[in-house]
Amino acid sequence: MLRALQSFLRRVFVAAVVLSCAACVSAPQNVREQASNALSCDAAHVTVNRTQRRYLHDDAYEAAGCGRRVTYTCERAYVLLIPVGTTACRKN
Repeated sequence: MLRALQSFLRRVFVAAVVLSCAACVSAPQNVREQASNALSCDAAHVTVNRTQRRYLHDDAYEAAGCGRRVTYTCERAYVLLIPVGTTACRKN
């Protein structure tokens, strides 16, 4: 009975993580795509580096390409204070 309950709770937790992060994206890929448009530069020529990693806050990224740079802040998604992905990135 206890194992069945643990198995059920584990499945509920996994489902909650998956559902809560259905809109999650890869922050570097999102930044690369947005910076490609902002810099008028092909995405293949855009490099992305995380400049700040915070535990319970947004992360900062810098994108560079075609001789220009732009910075972004990406919102992180959490389930029970565990980071599970990124929901959105915005240009600073």
